[in-house]
Amino acid sequence: MIKLNFKKIYWVFGLLLLIAQSIFCLSVDYASFRYAKNLNLVEFYYSIPYQNLIYRTEHDTIIAEVRVDYSIHSFFSPDSVIDSALRRLTIPSFKQAQQRDLTMIDQIVFYARPGKYWVNFTASNPNPEKPAKIGFYSDTIIISDFSDSLSLSDIELAVQVTKDTTEGRFIKGGLLIMPNPSRQFGLAYDRINVYLEIYNMVPDTLPYEISYAILDSSRMPVKIFPAEKRKKEGSSVSLTLALGVTGIKPGSYSLLIRLRDLSAGKEASKSKNFTIARPSPIGQKPGVYRPVRAEERRYYEMVEVLGTEKEIRQFKKLSPEGREKFLEQFWTKHDFPEFLSRIQYTDLHFSLGRKEGHETDRGRIYIKYGPPDEIEDLPMIENTKPQQKWRYYKKGLTFLFVDIYSNGNLIFIYSNSREEKNHPDWEKYVNPEEIRE
Repeated sequence: MIKLNFKKIYWVFGLLLLIAQSIFCLSVDYASFRYAKNLNLVEFYYSIPYQNLIYRTEHDTIIAEVRVDYSIHSFFSPDSVIDSALRRLTIPSFKQAQQRDLTMIDQIVFYARPGKYWVNFTASNPNPEKPAKIGFYSDTIIISDFSDSLSLSDIELAVQVTKDTTEGRFIKGGLLIMPNPSRQFGLAYDRINVYLEIYNMVPDTLPYEISYAILDSSRMPVKIFPAEKRKKEGSSVSLTLALGVTGIKPGSYSLLIRLRDLSAGKEASKSKNFTIARPSPIGQKPGVYRPVRAEERRYYEMVEVLGTEKEIRQFKKLSPEGREKFLEQFWTKHDFPEFLSRIQYTDLHFSLGRKEGHETDRGRIYIKYGPPDEIEDLPMIENTKPQQKWRYYKKGLTFLFVDIYSNGNLIFIYSNSREEKNHPDWEKYVNPEEIRE
């Protein structure tokens, strides 16, 4: 009889989910707040970099739509929530989006009773002609019980908290709270903005005391903030904080918040993990990478995608031992984890029939040059084929693809890159004056 080690299976499954989720550029976080006795309002926050969305133009407005499907299932009761939402993002221009490194930030809200739940969250492109998964998240969450004793809500980490009396998705109690689903600070955001709620204090005139500290991965304090006494506004109150992170080294940390109700002599605490980002080293080449999984090996040997003609010819002539040394040197010059990530993206978005995405022309260009700053579907006119133009503003490059055979496979036709060979009949399919920039 075979005995299953469920703890080991659960750990391996979780590791696989973590690896799979890291392929997609989707950040997810959540916080729950008391709504009624034995019922919480749960907010799920997510963010997607603008370049991972698919756009179209409507009346001179650049639009991307995202379909969000989510479900939560209780571990110990029949409780579950299954729903979906359609979101729309507009950007001023691809050039401005690239310059400002825009990210789509959104949240969905549902109600659930306290308990332990399994969550599945998927973001995808809703266009039936170009269906594509943008990213997904799957994990367990704990929804706390705030019914009776002194307690703190979950901590919501934000990039911005400002007064706002309008109505909107991110408005709570007259405040605009823009969440930070990545929980990453230190580069663009040098202050951690915090929102949380306090429940079940003694409603008298004595103040309450709030203290907070930043702890490292060993739970040792690296920054302690002075305790504050604040005036009560009843048995429950909302609280905002803005904590500076200047001088804290890059790494993983947690924010610990402690509350003391001076009237009752009771305490409560809550913590939240976050990271301080490490600046990208300028001019530093990636280190040697050797594939650890068998499925990576086929990509590890794809020198024809990034290599020069000379390197490709050299690689083909080498012995097995010589190839290993060549690959070690080759991937010292190139970033294999990033290469693998781009392979995964192209296979997800550009596959056509039995042809994998990285085998297509668009896939090859994406892998070699990275995500384009702008993708423009050119309007069809009489006697023309469907066309798509990619622009890379910082590189000053343009690539044009045409569906020559009307089968959905966009073929590379023209580029101003000296590294690419244009299609011999490219002027047959496009007007040269239209692509010169």
